[in-house]
Amino acid sequence: MIVFLGVNSMFISSASFALAMASNTFLVMGDMPYTPIDEINLAQPNGKLARAVASTPHSFLMHLGDMKSGSLPCTNKLLQANKQLLTAITDKPFIYTLGDNEWTDCDRDSLNPQFDELERLEYVKGLMYDDDYYKKANLLQGFTHQLDMNENARWQFNNIEFMTLHIAGTHNGRAQILKSDKNDALDAADKRDRLNLEWLQRGLNNQSVKAYVIGFQADIYNATNKSACTATLRSNCDAFKVYRDAFSQFAKFAKKPVLIMHGDTGPFCYQQLTENLTRLNVPGDYVVSDIASVKLEDGEWQITSVATDKALTATCK
Repeated sequence: MIVFLGVNSMFISSASFALAMASNTFLVMGDMPYTPIDEINLAQPNGKLARAVASTPHSFLMHLGDMKSGSLPCTNKLLQANKQLLTAITDKPFIYTLGDNEWTDCDRDSLNPQFDELERLEYVKGLMYDDDYYKKANLLQGFTHQLDMNENARWQFNNIEFMTLHIAGTHNGRAQILKSDKNDALDAADKRDRLNLEWLQRGLNNQSVKAYVIGFQADIYNATNKSACTATLRSNCDAFKVYRDAFSQFAKFAKKPVLIMHGDTGPFCYQQLTENLTRLNVPGDYVVSDIASVKLEDGEWQITSVATDKALTATCK
């Protein structure tokens, strides 16, 4: 077995690879970089977060989308620079799923230039999911991605099933469609929902694991009084009820610890939704420039700040 490390490739033995992956901890972040402070903290080699990641044993790092501030235009130059900044923070596999700031919100009236959101979606996917991305990702046990939506991935680690789903803010691309053809955008949202739910269901095929972790960008628990989206009500609706219901049913069927992780909103907090379903709002979004360290011990999720090395105690409201 071989392992690819960084841009300058080198190969180590399978024994060394096993040692490198021996940590039972993974790292997760989102909604960064938004500010110059984030950029300073993430910068190699002396940024606060860069140093914290380097000193924290971990086997991979997940970024749950929003790799730029929503107040900045979605230019190729900015997206490329932020990709370089983020992927340099770890020499372990870097797993990314998309947020709204880098595609659905790129057509905002306040941005100059504005972009067609569906064009930006394809650009960001091509930028992030390149050969170097997959060389590292494929080191994860059982790593695979959905053929029709390659941003959706799954893998196993420490006898836990991991998966990512493309659930973005701005009602998962169903609102504020300003430059793309509206019907095309809504058709894409319908397809995304269908493929997400299929990918989620496939996660239950692996019943031998001890837990499940699901990562995506949108805060689907933000309160709304809108009716749920349907085949005939495709916009101005609650695009996330289908996912809240699906995760609840997933946890009931799994009968094992399930951790759902998202960004999108400010608080770095957790919430026990049901006996075995836990929600983690990861750090980021202007409020907290930090990265979470996560592991499962004795059936309980242990969540710690890499910046302070303190356990997360804040609960989501």
